[in-house]
Amino acid sequence: MAKLTSISLEETVIAVYSAMDDALAEAGIHCDNGKLIARPGPAPEVDDREILCLAILEEMLDFESDHQFHCWLEANAVMKGMFPRRLSRQNFADRRALLTPLMMRLSEALCVLDGEAHPPFSSSTPTPSTCAAQ
Repeated sequence: MAKLTSISLEETVIAVYSAMDDALAEAGIHCDNGKLIARPGPAPEVDDREILCLAILEEMLDFESDHQFHCWLEANAVMKGMFPRRLSRQNFADRRALLTPLMMRLSEALCVLDGEAHPPFSSSTPTPSTCAAQ
């Protein structure tokens, strides 16, 4: 019988960020001065890629609300260390909403990279592990 192993929160964040970065490249989306979507103004205090990574993690970890996720994020030492620049809950929600159109493109790009018919990280779609696919 195969031994089940778990990965740490830090390893999970790194894996999500790496997969997201690969999907951005696959979709032809490039970060310019911290922005994934062109908009006026200076570089944002928190890079759009960090916002997307946190939004993916919020969904993956199945938080019931933005408030619950924000409280967890503020209280979790690992997350505070990995994301030292954080936005208020409302600013995070606003930025995530701004970046929502990218999510479908990223989902499609992840499918291309993974070779699956369904997006990864979907709780309703079982996806085989990458080890089993090799």
